[in-house]
Amino acid sequence: MSEPAADPWRPRPETVEGVSWDKFLIALQRGSKTPRIAAWDPGDHVALVGPTGEGKTTFAVGILGLRKFVLALDPKGEDTTLSKSGFQRLKKLPPPGRIQNDVAEGKAARLIAGGAARTEAEDAALEKLMRESIDYARHSGGWTLYVDEFQLLADLRMFRLGSRIERMLITARKDGTSVVTSFQAMAWVPRAAVRQATAFVTLFPTRDRDMIQATARGMGRDWKQVAQIMDKLPRFHVLVIPRSVHEPLLITSARKVS
Repeated sequence: MSEPAADPWRPRPETVEGVSWDKFLIALQRGSKTPRIAAWDPGDHVALVGPTGEGKTTFAVGILGLRKFVLALDPKGEDTTLSKSGFQRLKKLPPPGRIQNDVAEGKAARLIAGGAARTEAEDAALEKLMRESIDYARHSGGWTLYVDEFQLLADLRMFRLGSRIERMLITARKDGTSVVTSFQAMAWVPRAAVRQATAFVTLFPTRDRDMIQATARGMGRDWKQVAQIMDKLPRFHVLVIPRSVHEPLLITSARKVS
């Protein structure tokens, strides 16, 4: 009697690897064969996709700690996770002279642009700051721009900055500028957020098949396999999808910000 055919959607052991958070960061910083993922080099982009409250910003703060020059956009104003990160908050650009001197001397500068907006005038000032921050990172070169709540920045009824960020995703690599976008669903942001994710996409726990399908296909992966992995994803873990289809999918967890 012949054996039953193997389930074509069952993840094979060689296609999915588990890795600790600390080893994942080491791999991003230096490159490693275990896990088999390339280093996250300047100019390479990342996308973080998943429902609100699943830890996207916590994950972002963790990987941004690997970069010396970071500018994080806070369109919600006073994001609690960003506020706990230790990054310095700015209400206007360019940065103070002391920070500019630090950058010129090669010292680390991790900044947050944004703050609470409760009036129309403050809303207008926040929108201006978001726009200026994108332009500042793009023209300065060498920065890692963290775009928190990309769907808010891309919304035509709110910040209307989707095309500006999309251009940066497409053109900024040559200047060594990396963009990390964070959003809740691909349908709400330009497709370039995933298609131009030249390093990896992290998919956070979700049962939304449309989100899984759009994300997996945007990375050239079998969405049914990704969906099956997501259904069995351990609590507090995420799925990392490298850009290279020759690299395995990775399951890791993110260290919480203290």
